[in-house]
Amino acid sequence: MPNIDYFNLPWKDQWEWERTKLPTVTQRYVENSKTYAAKDLQRFNPALYKGDGNGTMTWGEAYERVENYACGLMSLGLKKQEMVAIMSASGPYWTHADMALACANGVSVAIYPTLSLKEVSYIVNDSASKFIFLRGADVLKMVLSGIDRMPKLEKIIVMDREYKGQDSRVIGMGELERMGEEWKKTKANYEAFIVRRDGVVLDDIYTILYTSGTTGQGKGVVLTHHNASSRMNGVNEFFKYCGMDFKTEYTTLCFLPLAHIFDRGSCQLAAIFNGCTICYADSPGTLVADLQKYNPHWINCVPRLYEKIYIQLQQTMGESGLKRKLFDWALGVGEQVFMRRYDPETDTYNMGHDYDVTRDLPLGLKIKFRIADKLFAKVRALFGSNFKHSFSASASISPELLRFFYIIGIRVSEGYGSTESFNACANMPLRACRPGSVGLESNGSRLRVSEIGELELRGAGIFREYWNKPEETRSSFTEDGWFKTGDKVEVDRFGYYKIVDRIKAIICLSSGKNVAPAKIESLFATSPYIDQVFTIGDERAVISMLFVPNLTYFKDKFDREGIGYDKNAVVIDSSAGAPIVVKVGPDFIEKGNIRGLIAEEIAKANRELEGFEQIKQHTVLCERFTEQNGMLTPTQKVKKRVVLDVYSGEIEKMYSRP
Repeated sequence: MPNIDYFNLPWKDQWEWERTKLPTVTQRYVENSKTYAAKDLQRFNPALYKGDGNGTMTWGEAYERVENYACGLMSLGLKKQEMVAIMSASGPYWTHADMALACANGVSVAIYPTLSLKEVSYIVNDSASKFIFLRGADVLKMVLSGIDRMPKLEKIIVMDREYKGQDSRVIGMGELERMGEEWKKTKANYEAFIVRRDGVVLDDIYTILYTSGTTGQGKGVVLTHHNASSRMNGVNEFFKYCGMDFKTEYTTLCFLPLAHIFDRGSCQLAAIFNGCTICYADSPGTLVADLQKYNPHWINCVPRLYEKIYIQLQQTMGESGLKRKLFDWALGVGEQVFMRRYDPETDTYNMGHDYDVTRDLPLGLKIKFRIADKLFAKVRALFGSNFKHSFSASASISPELLRFFYIIGIRVSEGYGSTESFNACANMPLRACRPGSVGLESNGSRLRVSEIGELELRGAGIFREYWNKPEETRSSFTEDGWFKTGDKVEVDRFGYYKIVDRIKAIICLSSGKNVAPAKIESLFATSPYIDQVFTIGDERAVISMLFVPNLTYFKDKFDREGIGYDKNAVVIDSSAGAPIVVKVGPDFIEKGNIRGLIAEEIAKANRELEGFEQIKQHTVLCERFTEQNGMLTPTQKVKKRVVLDVYSGEIEKMYSRP
């Protein structure tokens, strides 16, 4: 018996947002700041913010500060719908700046703090940003060094309340707040602020987010208050129906970039629209410790994190011994219990919070599962004591990996969305999960598949335009107004969507056969030996690949086992909060059977592939793809053109081999 009435869903004919008077982001933020004034809005590490608030801030306290910032911006001459950039890692001050701009009816232009001066200058100039909020001495130094390239930029606002400097072009957030407090003492000024704040309408622009540009220059995606509000309303309708709704007592942990739509929507705005609390991780590298510290109810995650947890767990268990045997036994028991969640008619599993899988278990299996679940509980404890579920996006997660997490009791809802759709337009309902799919049409959206298999969208969240790019905007929509995503998909009779790959990413071999790189690359997702892969084959006879070994894993292994290598050639990056080996010398990959282990992984993958999809040649690289070397975007997507150019020699050598 299906757990969802697929053919009579409540929104079959109309979503709730289509018949509801929606609030703007500003309106909902102001209303909830009054409703939950004494409740924590934010929790964070005070040591990173010079003791600010002892690491907590209520809704009321945050609003008072936000109002002062908004008035400060108006005192500096910010007009309605003028652009202001925010360039910072995620943190409480990012949210303050964002909400201050919403209250002043300005437009936040999100910039990743890892971008180069050239990229920052392009975004600031293209958006005509009047001011920029930024955090970090290095970022300030970089922007100041190139400020002459940004002629419309009038003021830099350092996201440090105690900042004091000599440059008149730069002020700190503390000074901005004091300016706002003084400015609003004049009755006419404060009335002007209230008119501005309460005059925000749904068609006003809320934010502009620049796409990561894997194949070229990024585009500014214009998102309105209507885009945000319709998406949040659709999310709440879908989630409530699926037993995944946000409750006001819930907390979330923000560790992904707020410059990206995923955490901006599914973390920050989900909390603001539902009266929840936002906790901020110190850095992505401190995530495990921060999960224990803040005990969030939900988090947003990318597949790579799940893969790393799985790999680390497998390494901890070892390849043999009592621990491995015990864990394998527990997984076997867990799988038996997991299959009781299975509905063969729809090929789905009921992972709903309200479903008690142990209720009708035979006594023997119930006893075994109690023992097995004690082991699983230790893994679940990594996510904190309040954890309900997480959301996965930005790339597909391996179906086998998802089943593993379901077996041990960790609920993950995979979704699909983009900047242009203001977050997920398809989501996996926990009551009917299908690993390998991104779920159903959801969250206020309508989905359809074109004649060429391309996913097309309309409804909640769909962006207004690409900033200053009318031709690209027109070409991104069909004649009847559906957004063309550029993704090739499949959909079944129950409405489950499966992403095949980006249409532009699909490789066409010289034989005419089409190959989806995502299918091949997913086979290496849980390998402990392989960190990154890149597939090649356009207009070639066969598929070849570039492999980056898990350099950190092998360095630790070599150090433990006394295997020598050129330590002077090793480059370690700790910018994410944890040390990662990003480069080694040529001698390194000749040690420890790295080549042999990768060859074994390739052979295993080839057994899962059709003949024309199989990897015939490969090269092992000494350096990771990173933002610093220009081969990754801030969202960790590989820049195809850069990789093809940098490794053109290695690629030609592969295809010259017999």
